[in-house]
Formats: sequence, C-alpha cells, structure tokens
Amino acid sequence: MFSRFTAVLLTALLLLPAPLMADNNAALIEKMRDGGLVIYWRHAVTDHSQRDSNLSDMNRCETQRNLNSAGRQQSRDVGEVFERHGIPVGTVLTSAFCRNRDSAELAFGRYEQVDDLFNLPAVRDQARREWLVTSLRERLATPPDDASLNTVIVGHNLNLRAAANVFIDEGGIAVFEPLGGSRFQHLGSLRPEDL
Repeated sequence: MFSRFTAVLLTALLLLPAPLMADNNAALIEKMRDGGLVIYWRHAVTDHSQRDSNLSDMNRCETQRNLNSAGRQQSRDVGEVFERHGIPVGTVLTSAFCRNRDSAELAFGRYEQVDDLFNLPAVRDQARREWLVTSLRERLATPPDDASLNTVIVGHNLNLRAAANVFIDEGGIAVFEPLGGSRFQHLGSLRPEDL
C-alpha cells in the first residue's frame, strides 16, 4: 500500500514529463534541422501476421514481414514531416528487407541498400553478428559527408539495441551525434507522433 506522500509524488511525476517531453522533442527536431547527425529510423509499422520465412532472395517480399497500410501511410507521413520541419536529408541507407526499403522509398523517394544493416535475429553466424553490430556502431559514429545534411539509416530494432543500447518501436527514430571512430552520443528518440 502506498503512503499518501508516495501517491502524491507519483502523481506529480506522471504529470511532469508531458511539457518537458514536448520541449525535448522540439529541441531534438531543431538539432536535426542543423544537420550533421545520424538519424536511425526503425522501419514503419508492419503486419505481424506475416513472418520472415525464406530470406534466400531478399527481393521476394512475399516471404517477409511487410509494411501494413498504416505503415505505408506512416512512411509517407515521416517524409512529409521531415520536409515540413526542414530536416535536411543526405544519404539514406537501408537494410535489404522489403519493409525497410519500402519505408525509405515512401518517405524519401530514394535509398542505398547496404549489407551491414541486415536484421540481426536472422543471422546465426556469430562472426557475422559481431560484424553487423560493429559496423552499425561505426555508421552511428560517422558524420555525414556534408555537415549541413543528416544521414538517415532505416534499420531494425535489435541491431540498434546491440550497437547502442537504445530501444525504439516500429516507426521510432533515434538521433545520434557522430563523434568519429566508434564514438557517438544518443541525443534522444522520437515516436512518429512526436514529429
């Protein structure tokens, strides 16, 4: 049983974050406008009745979990929000999964597919798993070629958790300041509704 003081304190804590969160989101979006960051976007919402069943041919979307209609709209919305807020986008990198490529295409109209963003749970070889994590750390630490732009990575949650200990839901965005080498700083995360 909570004491009266504990109940009042918990209530105050629950009420406090909303305005602070809005201020933090606005500050993070402002930083994104300045460029020079790495923006990690977990692909948009998917149809969880589907499973990744056969990944031998990554162009066969019917053997993968794909975006649902809400995810396709969410992807378009993310692109529109970046444009509306004036968030400059340079290179857009994505894993080979259809859900990632579709998210990038619908949001930004372009992407470069790279092998080192492959979905970590689908990989059984330990050496390759370690390479994926190390490669992602390097990508998060690498500033964009043009400091006025941001690099966008359309990736997977478990890769990000392993590389940076950051969790985001489908459609979520984690923003990193690249510090070179394998160093980076997580500046914060946004849900699609925060944009």
